[in-house]
Amino acid sequence: MIKEFKFDDSTAIDIAPEFTVFCDMDGTLVDTDYANYLSYRRATLEVTCGTHDIEFTDDRIDRESLKKLFPPLTTSQLEIITALKTGFFMEFVSETRLNTALAHLIKNHCGKNTIALVTCCRKNRAVEVLKHHKLFECFSRLICWEDLPQGSSNKYENAIKLTGISQETIFIFENDNSCIEEAVLAGVPRSNISKVFLEKIRTP
Repeated sequence: MIKEFKFDDSTAIDIAPEFTVFCDMDGTLVDTDYANYLSYRRATLEVTCGTHDIEFTDDRIDRESLKKLFPPLTTSQLEIITALKTGFFMEFVSETRLNTALAHLIKNHCGKNTIALVTCCRKNRAVEVLKHHKLFECFSRLICWEDLPQGSSNKYENAIKLTGISQETIFIFENDNSCIEEAVLAGVPRSNISKVFLEKIRTP
């Protein structure tokens, strides 16, 4: 059975020293949705000369959602927007919000357990976010978009292959149900997975 946690300062999880911790970033360790929105909004306004604006909602903006929001956008425009968004994100990293209770737990275990970030975001963004929140040194390895084979969506299956770690000795912090099921399909026991609830930043 998967453990479900809405982390607060009283949350305590005992992780045995022989376990390796896999921690997701977006929506688990850090709420990046608002910074992601600001980055996409700026890039879209720039590429479309201000003709297409984006409203902030609970749905995370990505390339596919942009195609649905603005069907007239060409493939070339979408590629440029995505590239610009990556650069703009660094300017909005201060708009990300840390899950302080989970971060505290990670800091407490970084000297006891091997801790790896497992995320589908690009490595430079992961590094900037972790450094901004002073967590970079807690992670012994970053497994990011560049490390995952193209065409494969199961990040945990690939992380297990890359690290060679036994599934029974992996403890996972994750917020996304589909990713949790992917971890289970990859052989991680449900009892080794903690579902994290991170309250999102709302529109200012």
